[in-house]
Amino acid sequence: MGRLCVLSFCMLLLCGCGQADPAVTAAREQFVSQASLQGEVKIPDIRKAASAEDADKAKLWVIRAKINAGEFPPFADGLASFIVTDAFGTDDAQHKGGADHNPHDCPFCKRDINSVMARVEFCGADGKPLPLDARQLFDLQEMQLVQVEGTARKDDDDWLVISARRIHVVR
Repeated sequence: MGRLCVLSFCMLLLCGCGQADPAVTAAREQFVSQASLQGEVKIPDIRKAASAEDADKAKLWVIRAKINAGEFPPFADGLASFIVTDAFGTDDAQHKGGADHNPHDCPFCKRDINSVMARVEFCGADGKPLPLDARQLFDLQEMQLVQVEGTARKDDDDWLVISARRIHVVR
């Protein structure tokens, strides 16, 4: 029994903990903010501003949102991209959503659910989402509260897309 323990310990030492993927380490250093982000704006307000003909494409916005796509999976497998739902709720909701509020289950918020949703993308120099799964990259899970800073645009499918510069995971 003692030999088995010693052998197991030696195997652990030989294997080591492994080195972190350099691409993951570089992306974390580039995007992760340990401090909370200031100047949060509701997703519907950003959507409205991004829809304007004279929209400022370079303006940086900060959102506070939950990783939540309703009945669909919020993460894009193998990509630094995910769907979020605004943590503030809709302006026309006849209630104040609390920390556990889920707009996808709320009869008031469901009326215009697309107005409170956005796709967040962490892109490389080519403008495409990094080929790193956001769950592993930022240690994320569904329904987690995050703050994201980035530019905003509407895509061809009328999705609000946040091209992220920084993320703060609220723990």
